Amino acid sequence: MTYGDSDIVIQKIIKILKEQENGNVTQRFCLAILQKCSVKDALIPVFIENDLINWVLTLVKKSSHTKIHMFCLDFATAMLANIVHSKSCQLFL
Repeated sequence: MTYGDSDIVIQKIIKILKEQENGNVTQRFCLAILQKCSVKDALIPVFIENDLINWVLTLVKKSSHTKIHMFCLDFATAMLANIVHSKSCQLFL
C-alpha cells in the first residue's frame, strides 16, 4: 500500500501514542489528534493497520484495575466509535 503524507503522520502519531505511559500528557495529545482525525474515512485503514482497535480495547480493560486518566478513556472510546462506524472498518470486520 502506498502512503500519503497524512497517512505517514498518522502512523507516527500512533507509534508515539503506543510508546507512552498511560495517561501522560503526550498520550493525551496523541489521542486528541487521532480522535479528531478519525472522522476522515480515508484515514481509517491506517488506524486499522496499526491495530488501534485492539489498543483501545486493551486500554479500556486496563482501566478496570488501573487508574487511567478519564481524558484518555473519553477520547480513545470516541475514536473507536468513529473507526467502527466507518465503511472501511465495517468491511474489515
